[in-house]
Amino acid sequence: MRAALLALPIIAIAAAPLGAQSLRGRSATTVGYAQLRPIRYDSAAGQYQAQPVAYAAPLTQDVELVAWGLGVAGLRAYGLLRWRAALGSELVWPRSDDHFDALYAYLELERPRYRLRLGRQQRVSGLGWYAYDGLTATWRPRPTLRLETYGGRGLARGFLEPASSPALAALDPLQPDQGTILLGTSLWFAPDRVTALTAVYQRELLNDRSGLVSERASFDARVGVGSHLVLSASVDGDLIAEDWGKARAGALVRFAGTSFLELEVFRYRPVLDLTTIWGVFTPEAHRGVAATLRVAPVRGVMLSPSCTVRSYEPVTITTPFLVGVDDDAWQCGVGARWAVGDVALSGSYQLHTGFGGAQSAGDAAVAYAPPSGWRVGLRAAAFQQEETFRVTDGTVYGLGGDVELPLGDRLTVRGDVMRFFHRRMEGQVGLDWSQTRGKVAVEWSFGANPDRTRAQR
Repeated sequence: MRAALLALPIIAIAAAPLGAQSLRGRSATTVGYAQLRPIRYDSAAGQYQAQPVAYAAPLTQDVELVAWGLGVAGLRAYGLLRWRAALGSELVWPRSDDHFDALYAYLELERPRYRLRLGRQQRVSGLGWYAYDGLTATWRPRPTLRLETYGGRGLARGFLEPASSPALAALDPLQPDQGTILLGTSLWFAPDRVTALTAVYQRELLNDRSGLVSERASFDARVGVGSHLVLSASVDGDLIAEDWGKARAGALVRFAGTSFLELEVFRYRPVLDLTTIWGVFTPEAHRGVAATLRVAPVRGVMLSPSCTVRSYEPVTITTPFLVGVDDDAWQCGVGARWAVGDVALSGSYQLHTGFGGAQSAGDAAVAYAPPSGWRVGLRAAAFQQEETFRVTDGTVYGLGGDVELPLGDRLTVRGDVMRFFHRRMEGQVGLDWSQTRGKVAVEWSFGANPDRTRAQR
């Protein structure tokens, strides 16, 4: 029965071109290339030894389809389908053997005051990103008020497979041997174009209803004060553990043009499902403050300094892994962009210090993009890490480029390549992480009005 929830929209999408009055689609083919350095632990030498460089060439094919004019006013079919493969890779690329995924596949009936959506869907809210195969019912008594109720077969986050999937069981033998049911409701209220309030309640339970997997709620608010100030706040809670999860409060001050100053304070505590053992280790929360400024001192120039400070709460569980770890972490940086005609120069620098060590990284780019639509650019980067479990004995430099070439109104070719050079400090020995990475993508739009932004019908 639950499989039919997904099969029905996929069959409808496949058959839609036969009966639809209008069909619009987009195809995106992406081929990547990545060199990687396998390592092997030598027990006799007591250290890791580098193996010959290997490569991976993953292939991804995305097809997005939307069809309407199916004989019922307001009815449409939508699908975002993905195929995967690996082209002669020496390495096993993650999920290259999982050849097909339906990211979205649903039928939707739109009416002035309500909307019904059946099939595979994904939701983004203050609780995170959840996917499910089921039904979403939306009621709009007024343009400024929306009430939604949703439910169906729950899918593992980031994996689009049931919780009882053999692939997940191979990674975590403590996973339940049955799937989950996801149920939730949300309320959205937006009295004006700036102000919006959203409340969400959601619970997940096992298929046989023998126990809860999670029960959570969230609240998000954004309020405009005059024409230059926007206040925002969000919070979510774990109702089973009776504890708070994430919380944030911020203020954004708008200046002339696109300049602004944003300040925020936040708290983060991981919220874990009851099906995982990691909750036993009582993950610690951290608090922080952040500031971001974007200002244009002169025409064509944009500066964006930012800084975030996190303070971790004291560890309450004894562990041999966190020895001499700082309680505070700093992440500060600055970005700049300068546009002169069809040429744009950009660069950024980031400095991270705190947990596990430090990282210093910078990049610069120049791009030429004339009005005709094509684009070519060059990029350079460098980063250095200290005591963060990687590249601890040198600096990595990168040099590469990218190009974008529209071939008519419906076809675009994009590509980029980057070569990284690992330079160890004098007298240092260790692994050489030099490598090349790149990708080529071909995007093709077809059907009715392929250049028009997709809209709900």
